[in-house]
Amino acid sequence: MKNFTFLLLLIFPVLCFAQKSKISYLNFDGKEISYYEFQKYHNKGVLVGQNDDGTVYRLIKNREKSGKIKDYTELVIYLNNNLKTQLDFKKPLFIYYYPGPDVTNISRNPDLNGLQIFKDETNVFENKLQKTINGQTLFVFKKESTNVYEGNKFIDWKKDPNHEIEKRFFSEFHHQFASFVIIFPNGDYNAYFGEFSYNQVFDYVKNWKKMNK
Repeated sequence: MKNFTFLLLLIFPVLCFAQKSKISYLNFDGKEISYYEFQKYHNKGVLVGQNDDGTVYRLIKNREKSGKIKDYTELVIYLNNNLKTQLDFKKPLFIYYYPGPDVTNISRNPDLNGLQIFKDETNVFENKLQKTINGQTLFVFKKESTNVYEGNKFIDWKKDPNHEIEKRFFSEFHHQFASFVIIFPNGDYNAYFGEFSYNQVFDYVKNWKKMNK
């Protein structure tokens, strides 16, 4: 009997872990569907969101979110205090948000050529953003990867302090590759989920300028 009890104690945690590790696939409305039905959409380029442990995957209908925060000044001060940055609350802020490694962006070895290209593209973007709206940038991550970490010589990555940026703009799902949010001094913001082009940032800038003439 003792041996049987001991065996149960060994097996039960394994069974619990196995149950927790079951992967679920959800449609746009959050209802569970088969893997094959899920892949039909995924193969068409539909954005996929996942939870932190990679056990739930959901099809994302809307890649964009906009709104207004009432504490932009306080947010900038908070970031400065926690990240030792010198951001200006009178200027717009572009935040590049990296959720962490997943099947789409994990790399075993640093791709130095790719990192250099990313840095060059980012330099061009930052200069254009500064000239267009006197904008500033911040690159934050939730989880480190081979190419994304503090002290990176290519991009000045910062750890999202207390998940502040995630909770405000990207809390529902981990979006593959990366996402961004641009916040204007009056609190207006536009967020875009998943892989993006820097050109999309300037589309939001143009729209914001029109609305605030």
